[in-house]
Amino acid sequence: MPFTIRIDKPLTPLLEELPSPVRVSLQAHLQRIAEVAEYLPPMDPRWTELAQRDGDGLRTYVAGCCVRLHLLPDRRQVRVEQIGRVRVSLCLPTALPV
Repeated sequence: MPFTIRIDKPLTPLLEELPSPVRVSLQAHLQRIAEVAEYLPPMDPRWTELAQRDGDGLRTYVAGCCVRLHLLPDRRQVRVEQIGRVRVSLCLPTALPV
């Protein structure tokens, strides 16, 4: 049985603001992490295929979002602690030099 996914309550408004395709991608990625957490211990190097080490937790990027989470094996839980949007904008000059 996969780990449960717990998203901290302060993140709920942010999740609701995300476009539907982004929420779906995020949920699918978290579900995959919850399934893998059943088999891999938190310090296993194979986590790098889904997420990168970030202090004592993990960080992953999906659909323009950076997600920080912790694996809690004793509770069989993936706890999402932070979600941030990654926005990149390019500024081009109005006129190119001649």
